[in-house]
Amino acid sequence: MVCRQKKNTKILIAALVFLCFCQTDNPAQKKSSPVDTEKIEKLLAESALALQIGNLNRAKTILQKVLTIAPRNVAANTLAGAVADKENNLAEAEKYFAAAARLAPNSPDTHNNYGAILARQNRPVEAAREFSASLKLNPNQPSSLTNLAQLRLAENDLAAARELFAKAKTIAPDGEILRVLVSISLRLNDKEAARRNFQEYSEFIKKNDLSPTDPTFGEELLTGGLYAEAQQELELILKNSSENKTALVLLARAFLGQKNIRAAGKLLESAIANGAADSRIYAALAEVYQAGGFLENAIPALRLAVEKEPANDFYQARYGLLLIDSKAPAAAVIRMTEAAGKFPRSAKINFVLGVALFIDGKSVEAEAAFERALKIEPNFVPSLAYLATLYAERGQFAEAATFFERALKTEESTAVLHYLLADTLLKIQTSDVARIQKHLERAIELDKSIAGAHLALGQLLARSGNWTNAIAEFEQAIVFAPESAEAHYQLGRALARAKRTEESKTVLEKFKRLSETQATKRETERKDLVRRLADVRF
Repeated sequence: MVCRQKKNTKILIAALVFLCFCQTDNPAQKKSSPVDTEKIEKLLAESALALQIGNLNRAKTILQKVLTIAPRNVAANTLAGAVADKENNLAEAEKYFAAAARLAPNSPDTHNNYGAILARQNRPVEAAREFSASLKLNPNQPSSLTNLAQLRLAENDLAAARELFAKAKTIAPDGEILRVLVSISLRLNDKEAARRNFQEYSEFIKKNDLSPTDPTFGEELLTGGLYAEAQQELELILKNSSENKTALVLLARAFLGQKNIRAAGKLLESAIANGAADSRIYAALAEVYQAGGFLENAIPALRLAVEKEPANDFYQARYGLLLIDSKAPAAAVIRMTEAAGKFPRSAKINFVLGVALFIDGKSVEAEAAFERALKIEPNFVPSLAYLATLYAERGQFAEAATFFERALKTEESTAVLHYLLADTLLKIQTSDVARIQKHLERAIELDKSIAGAHLALGQLLARSGNWTNAIAEFEQAIVFAPESAEAHYQLGRALARAKRTEESKTVLEKFKRLSETQATKRETERKDLVRRLADVRF
């Protein structure tokens, strides 16, 4: 693979050894006398050995002798390209690898090597051409497959990249390839495939007695919602490196993702008891306490994180959000105003100050704080979402939609943003219905648990008389929000239009019981969704 230069070098040398002693159709070699041929082969073997042990000067000196005798020798050109590559002289490496590919057009290795050096020079179209030529000659090359797959991945052609990596995996199973397959499946929002890929990865590292040490993959699993798999990866890291605080914090979050608050708390409390009491551990413990509803414990834990790392604006901002969640927005305003004086260039702190002012009923001051955050970070999604909410509350729905659209340009894969934009567009009479439906369907594709998206999509379908699909969406809304009066009302109405009278009566009776207590519930749920964006970004 292009990004794994050390492994690539080994692949190149393996090819070179073969070329040195088995290449017999090179015209230059045919013209050489038996003595010359024997001498060239000996020199090539010496240069390959010198390259392997890192003696680049000796390798280069020997190869210059060979190329003087036989300038069309494929192995010599390839070895010279490898030496130049090691010296990071990419232009010279390209010259030699191109010559080798031209001299041996039927060799898959020469095309793969040439493609690799082109890729390193950020020439993906030419590199892809060489990798494809290599695979045409031999479709079962793991190196060419993974090299071409990486190019497709860089182009964001995820489906093509996954297909190529999957083929490489079947030919030569490799832990890195298996990890990449998990990552691609997560990016394609295909969690079932990601779980299958992870199972293969897990079996591979166990079979080969490998021990992961970098928690980055565990974090990726966590972000993708594969909490059990993240737990498995991170526990393996901690088994071999119990002092890895990053893995420790991520493991606590993996437990939280599985609603195992007790395990998360016990893990972090034990770490503190054993002397691992740094700011990250206290901040993570505050997160656990908050998830468990123990705000009286969360606040002092986060305060300790702030004290241990006072220059960290992230912890300061989180502390402000925690005060807001503990129903103390006025205290959050005071704390964040002080923090803004210390961190005038922190978008996070200005944003949290805006949230505190917003909750405290000071919308004008809140708007100013959100605008300050955007001046610092123009694409700060939580500020964009809250400004959109402010405008929506004022009835300025077109302006609100504009801010949601700006947020989506930065984070297209955030389901909540698609739903909130669609919900705003529904309030604008001139909105394109197809556009609204597209955003609702995308929201559900990304996160099927957003009951409001199912409800709104059901209402759109009902408008066009598509009662069967409307009923299905209303039923999904009730699955994820079983106490929603509006979902029950819309379902009852749709059932009646579909001539399912008895079912309609049952649903509408439940609607009557629920409606008495839910007059303002939908708007509250909308604000909660906007608030969630802050947690995602922080």
